[in-house]
Amino acid sequence: MSESDRRKTIIQAGQKVNFVDLGTSFIPAFEKITSVLVVPFTRDGLIVSAHLTRGIDLPGGHIKVGEFSCEETARREVLEEVGVTLGELQLVKVIQSDYYGDEPEQLTYLIVMTGFVEDILPDDNLNESLGRSIINVDEFISQYQAGDKNNMRRIVLDAKILLFGKLGKN
Repeated sequence: MSESDRRKTIIQAGQKVNFVDLGTSFIPAFEKITSVLVVPFTRDGLIVSAHLTRGIDLPGGHIKVGEFSCEETARREVLEEVGVTLGELQLVKVIQSDYYGDEPEQLTYLIVMTGFVEDILPDDNLNESLGRSIINVDEFISQYQAGDKNNMRRIVLDAKILLFGKLGKN
């Protein structure tokens, strides 16, 4: 969270926030979207993950003032956190949050996107993480500690199926 984030969403310890996976059946208005999460895959089915202070995670973050699309935010976040550029991005799912309340006008949304890595930049280009790993899905999930492993597994597998089809790689 920084001063340039469009909307503040810092979850306090003990705060109960509900997340609902809406799939792709509902696309919210851009001003209701607070954050973007990206599942970057190499062509051989590995995930490029970020080493953050909370542990290994996917790149993502808040939409900044002056950004006009989720794709713009996604591309900025993967460059800052894992030092890669991506090809075409695809929508994996929309996740609804009741952080601000559960009335329809209070609901906000997180967009999950995926795409193939085009370029991997040197590690010295990382300015929002402690490093990166390029690992398979099972290894990523086993190391993931930042949130609910089952939710993260579903996000990653949905992204993988979208890019690689039902059989996938690895």
